[in-house]
Amino acid sequence: MTRALGTSCLVVLACLAACLAACGGTQVPTHNGYKGKKPKPWEKAKVLKLEKGAAKADLDLDYARFKRAKWLAIDTPGPGTLDVQLDVTPGSGGGGGDEDSEEEVDMDVAFEILDGSSWNVLAKSDLEADDAHELKKQRTLKELPEGRYLIHVYLQGRLDTADVDVKVDFKRGEVAWKSDFPNQVAFADSLAAVPVFDDSPEDKKPPRPPTGPRPPRPPRPPTTPVPPTGGGGGSIVAEISDTQPDGSGTKITIGGGTADGLENGLKGSVKGVRNSSFTLSGCGASTCRATVKAPIEDVRAAGAVTIKLK
Repeated sequence: MTRALGTSCLVVLACLAACLAACGGTQVPTHNGYKGKKPKPWEKAKVLKLEKGAAKADLDLDYARFKRAKWLAIDTPGPGTLDVQLDVTPGSGGGGGDEDSEEEVDMDVAFEILDGSSWNVLAKSDLEADDAHELKKQRTLKELPEGRYLIHVYLQGRLDTADVDVKVDFKRGEVAWKSDFPNQVAFADSLAAVPVFDDSPEDKKPPRPPTGPRPPRPPRPPTTPVPPTGGGGGSIVAEISDTQPDGSGTKITIGGGTADGLENGLKGSVKGVRNSSFTLSGCGASTCRATVKAPIEDVRAAGAVTIKLK
């Protein structure tokens, strides 16, 4: 009798298991919601084209059918404000229930906005946000620079399905310039260590003896007249006592004056220098002045002039 009762209990349990298998609840998918072994859906983002600053997309999400998420891309034509709105309609297989009921929706469609170049998340709405489980969501990003931005829309439950209307609005604006200094400045190399004590090699050369004051210059020799060689008035050789640059020529001061028989208007030339003829002017008792076209280096090297007397 006991054996028969045990056999009948096993039959009842088997029937119950069969009924639960046939009439049981929804099966939870064991996959991750994406097709393929290593899915990369962000590489196939759908590019939305702005028309008069607006764009939209209709998304069909179903976790069980490997359609957990959708990636959208938007290229802004300049700096400005980007506004993204989601309007969610839960599917019959999800946890949404009756859309017109006032009960809180169990399922949630999350989304995030990313910088297309740095992949930084700029804004998002998920189960931790204040608008979790809501069927209408919105995020606005202001003062964005020109570039590509990604919109990632995804389900958070394994039994969720939803139809999502995505609306994108873009308003052109300006972005204030911000310096990234010193992010782009290269680090300087480490400087060589300096010892506490000077380790430079000693100078083997003996120190120069101190120089005393210069001896006085010897007195200038007096100007000596040159005896006449013909029927003319002869000539005088005089020393050049000073030279100064004058444009392309040279101003000279001659160590001879009216006391030596010189006077304004007399002609002369620098000894041994070509194109060095001059006419005396500004003659005093001991000096006369003149201007020559020769370079100052040649005049200084000569050191003397020859002046023809009347």
